[in-house]
Amino acid sequence: MTVEPARNPTLLPDNSVWLRGMRWWHVGFYTALASVVLVVLLSVEGGPVRAAMFIAIAVLAGAYPFLARLEYLETWRPRVYVVLLIATVGLLAFLSGSGAVLLFIAFPQVWMFSGSPRGGLIATAVLCIVVALGQLRLFGTDPQNLQSVALQALISFLASSMLGLWIYKIIDQSEDRGQLIAQLEAARAELAYAHQEQGAMAERERMSREIHDTLAQGFTSIIMLSEAGQARLRQRTPEAPATDLETDLAAIGATARENLQEARALIASAGPTQLQGGDLLGALRRVGEASAQDGRGVRITLPDSLPPLESAQQIAVLRCAQEALSNVRRHSGADVVELVVQSSGGDLVLTVSDNGAGFAVADSPGGYGLHSMRARLAEIAGSLELRSAPGQGTSLTMTVPLAKPAPEPEAPGPEAPGPEAPGPEAPGQKTPAQEVQTQ
Repeated sequence: MTVEPARNPTLLPDNSVWLRGMRWWHVGFYTALASVVLVVLLSVEGGPVRAAMFIAIAVLAGAYPFLARLEYLETWRPRVYVVLLIATVGLLAFLSGSGAVLLFIAFPQVWMFSGSPRGGLIATAVLCIVVALGQLRLFGTDPQNLQSVALQALISFLASSMLGLWIYKIIDQSEDRGQLIAQLEAARAELAYAHQEQGAMAERERMSREIHDTLAQGFTSIIMLSEAGQARLRQRTPEAPATDLETDLAAIGATARENLQEARALIASAGPTQLQGGDLLGALRRVGEASAQDGRGVRITLPDSLPPLESAQQIAVLRCAQEALSNVRRHSGADVVELVVQSSGGDLVLTVSDNGAGFAVADSPGGYGLHSMRARLAEIAGSLELRSAPGQGTSLTMTVPLAKPAPEPEAPGPEAPGPEAPGPEAPGQKTPAQEVQTQ
């Protein structure tokens, strides 16, 4: 026998009206049984018939808690209960008219525990037929009684079927709605997890980029300075002064302290320690001068001032300058590196060039540092241009768009202003860019 899937009670919340109403179904069921017992006591004389009716009622009452439960809807137990219920009502109908008292609770139960609309229709039809046969046995099969019993059975079947199918439709809609809500909640949970993963990935990428652009470069400087100091120590004679070694040790200590400050700022999610005063030009100057600690010549060309920059723009420019100088130190083998900052055409342009070995740009996909620089600049709508050739050095040009100031309204006047006579420079006027060379 094929059992169709029953309604899924797990889709109903604990406070569902269907579950809250079950306790009243229990009360109604046992009230109906008590009414049948009372009718039997009042209308049936003692003897085997009354005993059989009491036994049937007792069996049904005892089986109800073990077979007729919502958590058993997808098992065989509710079907067994429906068969037992029909048999009990039929027995009571055959032995006495008291079986009709159970019909108002039997019809809903056969629909509730049959497991499907088809099962409910079949169980309802069997129940109506059994009760009708019992009534015909008790009251006779004359045409008038037969017509009355048949009409009563037909009306009972139609009314119960219409009500049962309507309730099934409501429950199916509730289940569909419950499944939709469950799917929406699952989709919401997946979306929240995806957002969390995306945020975690972005944070990991940010941390990786910050560590690469700060701590890793600092550690690389410490290694190179210590190796240079060891080389000098091996070549040093006893009577030679220790000035160079002291310089290397001081540079190592300064770099280590700066790395420690960067690590603390990274943990606190603060900006670069060089920019905590808001002086980008000073930070670029210090970064350029620090790259000259290994004896490489560094030329730094900076303007006297810069247009206002957002914090993200300042951080991107500083980190790109650090990464570019680090690449020169690690890969180029250059003797001289030049760092130039200028503002032109509404853009801030940072150029780092060297006279090192160079390389074929088309043959080199670029490492993590170049990808990190491009990612930083892309976040602020900037761009990176790389120019290099074997034996001709390398040049990195980073362009950051600046916010254009709002134009000032022109003062109305009756006459056009004439040419101004030359005079002394206005206060605050920019002077030509300064060039600082460290050898």
